[in-house]
Amino acid sequence: MGRRVRWARTLLFELPRQLRLAYCLFRDDRVPVYVKGAFAAALGVIALPMVSLPKQIPFVGELDTLALTLLAVRLFTAACPRYVVIEQERLIMERHSRFDEDVRRGEHVALMIYRRLRPEDRHDYDGVPAAAVSTQTAAGA
Repeated sequence: MGRRVRWARTLLFELPRQLRLAYCLFRDDRVPVYVKGAFAAALGVIALPMVSLPKQIPFVGELDTLALTLLAVRLFTAACPRYVVIEQERLIMERHSRFDEDVRRGEHVALMIYRRLRPEDRHDYDGVPAAAVSTQTAAGA
């Protein structure tokens, strides 16, 4: 039982790091297209399984997907040029990777959308629009 727990813990902690590396390698132009295509096909097979473990068994149905994903990521990383992998790992550690840049861009876009659609600017106060309430408050002061 302890061995399974260690394996699951390793899987859950290593998978995010490996996925970040795979993302950066996939976006790198120095990685051959056929390697990227094979990785994309493997992820497609994992995402759309023809045969899967029964989902009635709690947690087991998800573990096979996680394990296969980690295997696909490791094989993809092993097929990439070693100097590219080393460089991408260094950039990830320094938080200057393509993944980190894309996350920052996504946060910026999300904030822009939030500010544009901010719900508190549109609330009515007892049937009076928010703009009218702020005007009345300013006039009464």
